[in-house]
Amino acid sequence: MIEKDESHQLLAEALARLLREVPIDKLSVTDIVSEAGLSRATFYRCYYDKYKLLNASYDKVLARTLYLFPSKLSWKKAVFSIYSEIKGDLRLYQNAIDSRDINSLRNHIFRISEGLHLSVLERNGIDVSDWKTQKLLESYIYGNLEIMCAWIRDGMREPIDEMQTVMDMEIPSCFAGYFLGGEGVRQPGRTVSCQ
Repeated sequence: MIEKDESHQLLAEALARLLREVPIDKLSVTDIVSEAGLSRATFYRCYYDKYKLLNASYDKVLARTLYLFPSKLSWKKAVFSIYSEIKGDLRLYQNAIDSRDINSLRNHIFRISEGLHLSVLERNGIDVSDWKTQKLLESYIYGNLEIMCAWIRDGMREPIDEMQTVMDMEIPSCFAGYFLGGEGVRQPGRTVSCQ
């Protein structure tokens, strides 16, 4: 009998192989389990749907890249590392990113990005319950997400560091110091207000 961890790994690897050929919305659970050599019952013991499998695989990439901010990597290095991972398996991400399903990778990335940004701001004393703060952050994240998805879809032709510079320019100026200022912590004597 296959252990649960091994099932997760086999399903993730099967999905990755398939995504290098077919968009996520055109794949079925049957396709994935056939590729993995597992049963549908095994799939559904592990995941609710194919999007949850994709998102779990993406979370593992985040654990070794973006989630290292601010403890081990600066914002620039953490973001550069996630974009490098995406570019390294570009076809997979091109086929994964365009779905508009409620559980899609695109929506998952938005939720993760929002949570990460809010946690950094909250750690630095910003009132994240303020509706203006929330809407300012949402507009920044939505805009960057759309630009990132188009960049991936178009083959990431622009260099990562140059695209990252453009996208970082859109961080609301009142929040930029917490991300671009080095370690994601409040700078002594710096007051920040977006109001």
